[in-house]
Amino acid sequence: MQAKRLHPAALLYFWYQSLKSGLLYFFILLAFNFNEKFTGYFWLALFAVLLLTVVGGILKYLRYSYELAAQEIILHSGIIFPKHLHISYAKIQTLQTKQWFYLRPFGLLSLQIETSSQAADEPEAVLPVISRAVVTQIQAKRDAVLKNDRQTEIFFPDRDNEVGHIPASSEFSYQIKGHDLNLYALTSLGFLPLMLGFLAIYNRLSDVIPQKYINAAVKTLENRSGVVLSLLAIVVVLLALGFSYLVVINRYFHFEVHPEGKQLVTSKGLLQQNIVTASQEKIQAVVISQSFLRQALKLATVQLVLASQAADEEQDDQLVLLPVLSQGLALKNASRLVKWLPQKIPRLPVGRRFERWKIIRNILLPTILLVVIIGVFFQPYGWLSVVLLPFAFWIGYYASVNNRLALTNADVLLAQNGHLLTRKLYLIPRGKIQAMSMQQTVLMARAKLSHLKIILRSGNEKQVVQVRYLPKMEVEEIYRWYRHK
Repeated sequence: MQAKRLHPAALLYFWYQSLKSGLLYFFILLAFNFNEKFTGYFWLALFAVLLLTVVGGILKYLRYSYELAAQEIILHSGIIFPKHLHISYAKIQTLQTKQWFYLRPFGLLSLQIETSSQAADEPEAVLPVISRAVVTQIQAKRDAVLKNDRQTEIFFPDRDNEVGHIPASSEFSYQIKGHDLNLYALTSLGFLPLMLGFLAIYNRLSDVIPQKYINAAVKTLENRSGVVLSLLAIVVVLLALGFSYLVVINRYFHFEVHPEGKQLVTSKGLLQQNIVTASQEKIQAVVISQSFLRQALKLATVQLVLASQAADEEQDDQLVLLPVLSQGLALKNASRLVKWLPQKIPRLPVGRRFERWKIIRNILLPTILLVVIIGVFFQPYGWLSVVLLPFAFWIGYYASVNNRLALTNADVLLAQNGHLLTRKLYLIPRGKIQAMSMQQTVLMARAKLSHLKIILRSGNEKQVVQVRYLPKMEVEEIYRWYRHK
């Protein structure tokens, strides 16, 4: 088959990549001309860098081509040293498309291909700018190869399990409503790191802005009333809230998920539409997540832990399956998309008081030490840090009451923990657990307590799920259940 080139619009992509590389040389030129006049040699060198950027982008485009063979995709690239990458359709795990708003009128998008053999966090291959017809062709070839392989392995295949056939019970799709999207954005805690980011920017600016201007600004604020300063703080909080709201709206606009055979397809995005096609066999665990705010409103988010890089841009590297829905409907709707999920889960046992106290103690003691250090070295205002103590107690108490473990009748382990005021319930099938370990100190052994650490595969790395200070007999029961799989 004759090799094909990318769409001419891919030139913009290669120019952008070359420009990022050329910026390094530009900063080197600035470093050599620091505090000096820009001579003719500087402008000549700058012109050479720009010329190499433009020519390099054109050469990369001309040298990049692809072939869609019967059993594999072949990618050709390289200006000086030619590279030829062969990707078997059978090895493709995830197809992810990204489409910026300015490419939509032309029906163009970017395709990322992830395989089972890649070792890095980057996708195995990227087709920067191609038409949707090419993506459809690749999907059809991949599905055909998988279907043939499955029929070879199974002499009498079950038609309900064939790739490409969607059972009637699986015909469930979810599309987020405008009200739910607004609720999801308004209950996001993303504004907290944004406020810390504003403080970091202020610290950076204070290092750059001349001291006389900073002193003048401080003097002006000192003459203002407390009301003005309070209004200024409110403005900063509102800016963080507004920016966080817009980020969530942009990311999950028109969110939709539906099954296609043995795949789950999610699509979302306003400025950049992101479509992920992930195999259900790569689902390692289902996570029902609730921040303390969403927990109070009885809302939940369902996420997936995948053995692929499809969720590397998501929060906690977990693919969002259902962004926001009622707490009571979370498991019911998720089980219509992920078939091994139980319809109901047993009531999780509540830890005893002394078990919960150990978790609270582990957070309170370091906080008390920190408050004492700040108070001693930054008197007298350092003692204001004592306000951290009730906050630390709250975090510890929240973690202690959400620290639970249980088994279902469907060979699914339930592990729940609370971290930084966010509760996460992991539903883990036994066959997806990579490793499990019991851990205890000497003091824990005397109290007949133990930690349980569960290792899952997440992308190309591992994810650790830990439930702490559980009765030793309960942990041993789970451990025996795992060993007899």
